[in-house]
Amino acid sequence: KIASDRVRRAHAERAVAVMNANPEQETIVKREAAKKTRHLPVRRLVAQVSQVLTALRPCWMASPLSVSHLLPADRQLFDVVLFDEASQVLPEDAVPSLLRADHAIVAGDRHQLPPTTFFVAAEDEDEESVDEAPTQGFESILDLMSGLIDPWPLDWHYRSRDEVLIAFSNRHIYDDRLVTFPGPFTERAIEHVLAPQSDGLEGQEESASAEVRRVVDLVLDSAARRPDETLGVIALGIKHARRVEGAIEEALRSRAELDAFFDQSRPERFFVKNLERVQGDERDAIILTVGYGKDRSGRLPYRFGPLLTQGGERRLNVAITRARNRMTVVSSFTHHDMDPSRSKARGVELLRLYLEYAVSGGSRLGQEGTRAFELNAFERNVFDALTDKGIALLPQWGASRYRIDLVAQHPQEPGRLVLAIECDGATYHSAHSARDRDRLRQQHLEALGWRFHRIWSTDWFYRRDEEIARAMTAFEAAVDASDRRRGSTDDNPKDPIPRAVTAPTAKPRRGRRPALGRRPSITDYLPHELQRLVEWIQSDDQLRTDDEILEEAIGELGFDRRGSRIAAALRGAIEAWRQQ
Repeated sequence: KIASDRVRRAHAERAVAVMNANPEQETIVKREAAKKTRHLPVRRLVAQVSQVLTALRPCWMASPLSVSHLLPADRQLFDVVLFDEASQVLPEDAVPSLLRADHAIVAGDRHQLPPTTFFVAAEDEDEESVDEAPTQGFESILDLMSGLIDPWPLDWHYRSRDEVLIAFSNRHIYDDRLVTFPGPFTERAIEHVLAPQSDGLEGQEESASAEVRRVVDLVLDSAARRPDETLGVIALGIKHARRVEGAIEEALRSRAELDAFFDQSRPERFFVKNLERVQGDERDAIILTVGYGKDRSGRLPYRFGPLLTQGGERRLNVAITRARNRMTVVSSFTHHDMDPSRSKARGVELLRLYLEYAVSGGSRLGQEGTRAFELNAFERNVFDALTDKGIALLPQWGASRYRIDLVAQHPQEPGRLVLAIECDGATYHSAHSARDRDRLRQQHLEALGWRFHRIWSTDWFYRRDEEIARAMTAFEAAVDASDRRRGSTDDNPKDPIPRAVTAPTAKPRRGRRPALGRRPSITDYLPHELQRLVEWIQSDDQLRTDDEILEEAIGELGFDRRGSRIAAALRGAIEAWRQQ
């Protein structure tokens, strides 16, 4: 927060200084801002007032093809040009942007979609070129830059709130290079829905009708039961995408109560897109519909469109990594219907493997993630001590090279994971920076919904009993929080998976109120009971001052007025809750 305020302050100070130094430009900018119509063309305006414009708005965003149209080329207006999704930018299209800045940052993923060449005229292969262009042979600006300098890999994966959603790509596309984080929830993050087609139907090879109907049912069901969850539909072929989109529009004519969900003004509105158009999109839930079906004889023709071409695996990789919470794969056939020997295309082979992965609910890689890896002496000591106290632990939990050292299970429901425990052992010291090991990993696990507890080796060796007691307290609090969350989800089964809110939502509801009862004096309540009350008050995510929390807590406890002892006890509970 302080750093953000400092940046805003520095920007404001610089903008004022530049306007003071260029009063004529300031006058022009204010005049253009006050106009309703007949504004100066952007290119002409930039040429006249470039210093003030870039001081007021230091960050500009434009497509590579619009830069030449908008910005004059006779000066370098910017310090840095940043290319995002650089795998889709042709080298020649990047040149106008490169000319207008001193430095370049090129960010992209070579395993995702390449630049489209649909509108590129075919070259005469018989025509000999005297001089080869410097960019010849490079597919994108990302490839070109990677050939000049060593790239800096960004390996941490943040989108998926359960690593089951990214584990397949991590294994088959990224060679297990990505650092992913396990989610604490036991609901399936990926599932397969089979929509078998009737025998003897014509014209099902590119878009199976049974699959279209099943996708429509799933979309309408999701809109009715999970109205706060964002949703997208990805089809492997464009014909199938158009059929699904048309069928959804037809179904919505009689479902006016769902209009709000499909409102196109929502920040992350519902979409139906084919494989080539989905890069850059993400939603809470994704329905991936294969579309391709069997012919009249019941045979599956291998007409898998873009998956058959070179780089088809990159297109599939984009499609299967768009979901944050849930992925539903719909097809009219299973992996058993695909003969591995019929096609050498890697995209088709990965489709077969992904269907198998979805049918298993991601359990194949998930089982590998639950294997007990060897613990070091410190971790084993902690494991044994906490196990002796009755905590059921899973060691080295995860599916990538990052593993949570110990995961505590619910005492009555072993499948429910309630607490992540990290020690400063081998996993801790494998991180390259203190920022990674001391803040970012814990921050991201908590963002996924984990309760987190850290045990330092020095504290363990010198104050072992105190650390065991502290771990037991953290475990009991985590079990209590999990029970309350489960109670809340039982009351509202439409939304079982906690997630980052990315669309306008209704006011969150609180879970089950702690059963504290009404007692005559504040001293009749234990400190942890008051802390649970404070946590419950704040569980609806509404912003409150400490004084507002205190007033509501007094009302919940049934006291008529605020006494000094009452206020002191509740303020202590609020402080303890904030520290937690």
